[in-house]
Amino acid sequence: MAAIKHEIVQMTPSFPFRDYLRRPARMAAVAPHWHQGLEVNCLIHGGTLKVVEDGRTSLFTPGCMWAIDPRVVHSSSAEQRADWLEYGFNVDPEFLTEVLPDAVNWHFTLHGQPADPAQRPAYEALWTAMLAMSQEHGRAGDQISRLRMLSAFYRVLALLAAHFTAPLQTPAVRVNPPLVDAAMGIIDRDYAEPLTTARLAQRLHVSTTTLNAQFQANLKLSVIRYLRTVRLMKARELLLTSNKAIDYVATAVGFANQRALARNFKGWKGLTPSAYRKAYKRFHKNDRVYF
Repeated sequence: MAAIKHEIVQMTPSFPFRDYLRRPARMAAVAPHWHQGLEVNCLIHGGTLKVVEDGRTSLFTPGCMWAIDPRVVHSSSAEQRADWLEYGFNVDPEFLTEVLPDAVNWHFTLHGQPADPAQRPAYEALWTAMLAMSQEHGRAGDQISRLRMLSAFYRVLALLAAHFTAPLQTPAVRVNPPLVDAAMGIIDRDYAEPLTTARLAQRLHVSTTTLNAQFQANLKLSVIRYLRTVRLMKARELLLTSNKAIDYVATAVGFANQRALARNFKGWKGLTPSAYRKAYKRFHKNDRVYF
């Protein structure tokens, strides 16, 4: 089984971000992955898009925008349609902290249409700026287009900062993103090993307190919760794509035994591993990306 992908985003030479348009051919299921920078998306046309962030499933329809915090594992899936059009971009993390130093302490709260009517004007202004960016996408070499793109991009950042953020942590914790990235990389690769917070901290030459504090500050998760989530995702994959016995699945993904897997899996999916396999194996694409 492949590890959860750490997507290294290569920025374009002209902009402090990488943007993209997703059309029908690219709207198939996107496997779980994470990256170091902020991601912002808007669904312009299509049906219902399912997006999963650290176990939370959201349904977005045309007119929705959402932001994904740095280092958050996410995936998506969509039904086959001819009218899909999604626009989004990943921000260079170094650029973001340079222009908005407080961003390291923020959780971005943009998550679909706002429930609060007071946020509608800001949401509509943000939508207009996102559409302006999408319209300039791909017009390489045009200096005026580049200026329009940058203008809209800075407008998006300003609106996000002013209206769609919340404190991520207490100021007492100074974030160390490279440490969390390194820890996530080890977990994503070595999840089947007998990892513990103490062993992981020893490998990274930090204390367990520091490592857990950094995970809480960056991901709002403990080390153990992130490790358990990765193991459960891998167990789900084995259950749906193989006929291996449940006790084999348990040990293959790092659980001590079948009982430990069953207890955690039922708390996660609401079904035992065997019941889940029976319910979804034949039609596993229906539950392919949810964790």
